[in-house]
Amino acid sequence: MNIIANEIGTEETLLFLTVGDEKEAGLFLLAGPVEAVENLGHGSLFGSGAAGKRGRFQGKATKMSRRGEVQALLQEFTNGTQS
Repeated sequence: MNIIANEIGTEETLLFLTVGDEKEAGLFLLAGPVEAVENLGHGSLFGSGAAGKRGRFQGKATKMSRRGEVQALLQEFTNGTQS
């Protein structure tokens, strides 16, 4: 996932990438502008611990079924920052 984020570039783009089945554990990466990632990144995104620094927040997701909730949170954040 980091390779994809590096290719796209995350200085101005907020990316949310996941790998895994809805009913099982998986992996996630939230990458983007440092301020946005610091505001959004925390261990409860998917009910798991995660770590982040310099505009990257990643970890193992124990509840991939929460992907939609996280997407809604990110959508609210981006709509609020674009206004």
